[in-house]
Amino acid sequence: MATLETSVRVWDEPLSIAGRTLRSRLMVGTGKYRDNEQMVEAIEASGAEVVTVAVRRVDLDRSKEEGVLHHLDPSRF
Repeated sequence: MATLETSVRVWDEPLSIAGRTLRSRLMVGTGKYRDNEQMVEAIEASGAEVVTVAVRRVDLDRSKEEGVLHHLDPSRF
């Protein structure tokens, strides 16, 4: 059985997914924001490096300004 001390050490280790090391374990979504500007501000303020996007929110026929992916910098998230 793991002790509290062991659990703390695990959380101190960086999280690696598919060869990419992440500083934060927080993952945030793109839904439920008033608009894309608010979404980007909230995601940036969170410090998260992983952002989830619901497939139904990714409409490839929308203009770039309307689409969620246009507002997220892939080098940051």
